[in-house]
Amino acid sequence: MKRISLSALLLVVVFFTANAQKKLDGVAAIVGEKIVLYSAIEGQAQQMKTQGHVGGEIQLKCQIFEDLLYQKLLAYQAQIDSVEVNDEEIVSAIDQRIQYFVSQIGSEQKLEEYFGKTIAQLREEFQPVFKDQMLAQRMEGRITADVKVTPDDVRKFYNNIPQDSLPILPAEMQISQIVVYPKVDAQEKLRLKNKLLEFKNRVESGEDFKFLATLYSEDIGSAKNGGELGFLGRGVLVPEFEAVAYKLQEGEVSDIVETKFGFHLIQMIARRGEQVNVRHILLKPSFSLISMNKAKSKLDSIINLIKIDSLSFEDAAFQFSEDESKNNGGLIINPQTGASSLAIEEIEPSLYFAVENLSVGHISEPVSFTAIDQRKGYRALFLKKKTESHRANLQDDYDRIKMVAEQHLKNKASEKWIKKKIKETYILIKADYECSFKNNWR
Repeated sequence: MKRISLSALLLVVVFFTANAQKKLDGVAAIVGEKIVLYSAIEGQAQQMKTQGHVGGEIQLKCQIFEDLLYQKLLAYQAQIDSVEVNDEEIVSAIDQRIQYFVSQIGSEQKLEEYFGKTIAQLREEFQPVFKDQMLAQRMEGRITADVKVTPDDVRKFYNNIPQDSLPILPAEMQISQIVVYPKVDAQEKLRLKNKLLEFKNRVESGEDFKFLATLYSEDIGSAKNGGELGFLGRGVLVPEFEAVAYKLQEGEVSDIVETKFGFHLIQMIARRGEQVNVRHILLKPSFSLISMNKAKSKLDSIINLIKIDSLSFEDAAFQFSEDESKNNGGLIINPQTGASSLAIEEIEPSLYFAVENLSVGHISEPVSFTAIDQRKGYRALFLKKKTESHRANLQDDYDRIKMVAEQHLKNKASEKWIKKKIKETYILIKADYECSFKNNWR
């Protein structure tokens, strides 16, 4: 049985626990002092079906049920072993999840209307769910902490897989980049600052900051909510913004703040412990042709240093790139998987077209691009590796096979732990799904 990851369970379990009154509820199982609700099982099954899950409904519910039994066993044992999760961590995780819900549904008011509960009530209901989830994750980490994979383990794991069962991997590329953004010229800075000073004066004269943010802010995501960002903890916002936001009093409007995104006015809405809820107005700079050309010339100079062997691409990326990938030697990482190999069919088109004619080990000329945060700049691209579609093998795919082998050993460690703890723990199965569990929960 393929186990659904604990982190994947959280979003749906929380959503449907909060919404339990709209669905069949009741106790499906008791594990130690923990309970599994029907609503969690039914809710996740419904969610997975809407996401295109195929297969029998009972089989799906049984899989979810066993995963939840495992989660509760972990959480219960974590309490026995005095594994700790502090309240601040739980509050931060709940806030992030509520903000995700708000971003999906449109506003806090709409979220409250949907659930028929206030945000405060939702936070209260989420608290034990998140606590159990975090306890389970930490307990699982303890169980598998000593799992280490040697090259011999990887080789044995690979050799035990029938050749015709090895997956066909897609054509992939490893691409590195050096990014340079244009600088804002003095005239443009002055224009934006004057505009924001005008907004600040209007607020001080009695106009509504929220109204101005809706009309003028160029942060599209928050503008529709009057510039409101929601409660966020330290380390989430860019440093320049965060440093100012945390010093504001309720209702106070900041001076102008410059960040990589542009220029901001910030207004404090409320503070809760180490979290703040602010709204802001963002104005993004326009870049002159001169500024763009200077950025391109700077990147040309960096490329020349690499070509005359004064610097490796990785060292140049670390020294000069203005993108976070500099810390990986410029290597572009798939944000969904965390892998450095990008399947060709999933590479963003403008990136693919910029490297499709490059040979491995070669560098492109400066290429204009728009970053995910909508900033415009130039980047040099380096084709580090390219593989054609092939059946997985140790020579080309060692790191990938090692990762799977390590997960296999972690699963075995978890299964051994489950079998032992089931015998030592009070477990009562009340649900009537007629499941054939992998483990002897009954």
